[in-house]
Amino acid sequence: MNFQRPFLQELLTKSSTERLDYFHNITVGHLRLRQALDALLINLQQQTDICVLFVVGPAGVGKTTLRLRAEKLLLEEALTSMSHNTCQIPVAGIEAIPAEGGKFNYKDYYLRVLESLEQLSVTLSTTNSKPNFQNHAIASTTYFASKSSDIVRRALEQAMRHHQMTALMVDEAQHLLMLAGGKQMLHQMNWIKSIANITGTVHILFGTYDLLNCCRLSGQVSRRSEDIHLPRYCSDSKEDVTEFIRILQTFQTHLPLIEEPSLVEKYEYILDYSLGCIGILKTWLTRALRTALADNASTLSWKHIQHNEYSSSRREQIQQEAKAGEQRWRNEVGNQIQTQIETLAPEDLSQPPVKRGRVGKRLAKRDTVGINLDVS
Repeated sequence: MNFQRPFLQELLTKSSTERLDYFHNITVGHLRLRQALDALLINLQQQTDICVLFVVGPAGVGKTTLRLRAEKLLLEEALTSMSHNTCQIPVAGIEAIPAEGGKFNYKDYYLRVLESLEQLSVTLSTTNSKPNFQNHAIASTTYFASKSSDIVRRALEQAMRHHQMTALMVDEAQHLLMLAGGKQMLHQMNWIKSIANITGTVHILFGTYDLLNCCRLSGQVSRRSEDIHLPRYCSDSKEDVTEFIRILQTFQTHLPLIEEPSLVEKYEYILDYSLGCIGILKTWLTRALRTALADNASTLSWKHIQHNEYSSSRREQIQQEAKAGEQRWRNEVGNQIQTQIETLAPEDLSQPPVKRGRVGKRLAKRDTVGINLDVS
């Protein structure tokens, strides 16, 4: 009998750590992710005067996965251009750090972006067929660590222009705005907008629904920014349930156990207890797999799943924040933007995405954008 699982049968003979690592690295593309990604990419490919994008969603919905997928696609699309311009780094990403004692550390932020560029420069120089990355002098964090914040900012602006950056992705971006008072939040947004304007680099801020506060700070911030929503799946939507079952079925085929479990049979319970968030679902299944491997089990039992479900207090807190954020989205920005996002998704999800043009190039007409729903 042929082995019908999506991984090599030899994986089942590997150690528990290797099998757990395999599943941990699985990412399942899905409808919500694709809609948000399409909206993000079209803002970068067909640029207007938008310089800041806010990507919002509840905890565990998959914002970091979206960020990493977007970075990967932007780098892949720029490979041809980068082969001719070996200094180019079209996209970089960092995670924002909360302010200590209510005071934001600008110099630390600049250095973290420079570190990201420096690491990407080294990585790309080892994989590029024509390694000629003479970038380290510009993005050397060791040299700039002892300099003033103003000098480090100018170095960062120079590095962004030098690398011809299209986008800077900032995860946990609500930490940039966790300051007392609307004036300080407005100052933070003007600061971000200033860097984006000077460098020509669109800043994409991924975070909680707290980022929606930014659209009310000033008319100028509102005009130069746009919101993208990554929502969870809901049990009262037939389309959502169908897509969630497909995601669940894909995950169960990738569980590196001798017998494939039948998670789909309990999809209602899993949808309810994961709160419709794919990130929560993935973490839950990873923990259950860890328990099953420790038990030397041949498959994932419901005992393993129930033992690793999120506690009721944790689910209640996440759900409470999600519902409050979703209500804000519907009341403040949701209706018009959600309609725009939905028009970007092709009706036939089985069709492959149309090839996109070079990142940052203004097109004469609008391309269809999208990603495969396959595992990566």
